[in-house]
Amino acid sequence: MKKLIASTAVLLIIGGTNIVAYASPTTILTTTPGTTTQEIKAEEEAKEQQDTLKIITPNRDVVVSDSNMVLAFTAPEGTTVTIEVYYNTSVATSRQNYVEAYDPIEVKVGALQRGWAEVELRKGLNKIDFTAVYKNGIRDVISRIIEVKDIDEVKKQVEKGIANTSSTDAIRSITSTESKQ
Repeated sequence: MKKLIASTAVLLIIGGTNIVAYASPTTILTTTPGTTTQEIKAEEEAKEQQDTLKIITPNRDVVVSDSNMVLAFTAPEGTTVTIEVYYNTSVATSRQNYVEAYDPIEVKVGALQRGWAEVELRKGLNKIDFTAVYKNGIRDVISRIIEVKDIDEVKKQVEKGIANTSSTDAIRSITSTESKQ
């Protein structure tokens, strides 16, 4: 009876370890049983995205009511990220004329692979350029347009947008904005 219980416990322990390793001359891949090739491809794509600049905040072009904004991003260790803030001086709404707001902010990404910076935006349209220079010398530029409005203006815009659109149009606009990202 003791041998039966001991052997059952050993089999449960061996069966409980779900890691299987596959190897080929070019890659080594560790997966758990039941992992599909789509999941493996998704993991590889996620790893590739970690090797580039990714803006966390703001994650898209936005309208805000506060002129102070904390920018957050991730990039590989050793990457130098330069943040340049521009504001629009054009009176015409159809054409923008961006002028540099102040000296660029330079952030060296460390071991945590995260970077932060706080910027002061002006009322109206602002453009923020994130320029990453990786260790290998490759440059990557991501831009965001941030519009700073008074809280009353934002409320009016939201109310106007809700009153003039049907629910299906609102859903279409939301899904089209998400698919562009």
